[in-house]
Amino acid sequence: MLSSVTLSFLSELQQKSHAEYPEGGLLYTYVEAANQAHTRFAGPGSTSVSPELRIDLALFLQAAQGDHLAEKPSESSVKSAEQLFMQLRFDLEFDELSLSVENGEGEMSATLAMARRSDNRFFALELWWSID
Repeated sequence: MLSSVTLSFLSELQQKSHAEYPEGGLLYTYVEAANQAHTRFAGPGSTSVSPELRIDLALFLQAAQGDHLAEKPSESSVKSAEQLFMQLRFDLEFDELSLSVENGEGEMSATLAMARRSDNRFFALELWWSID
């Protein structure tokens, strides 16, 4: 379950995004599935947050907050990505993580899939933003 700290952080990201894209902005869906990590988690996953994962999520968050043409993430976007990864690890105690990002015209999606092998639990945080 996501903590109130994580939910507040996601709400803050949404507010910043909606300020940039009043008719669109950031939305998210959280999924938790008991006894389904072995079937829902499409490996291979990473046991740690690699620099590539951090950069990909940072670019997504930066785009969601108005800079969708950036090729390199800003320092504040990297910090936001690190904070989100840290909060999710604290809340969910996952063992494996994967991130997929899709970039479309005027919209992007990112899915963080996580598995906690000790109790076969699956988690996903699906993020999406659009200009309108």
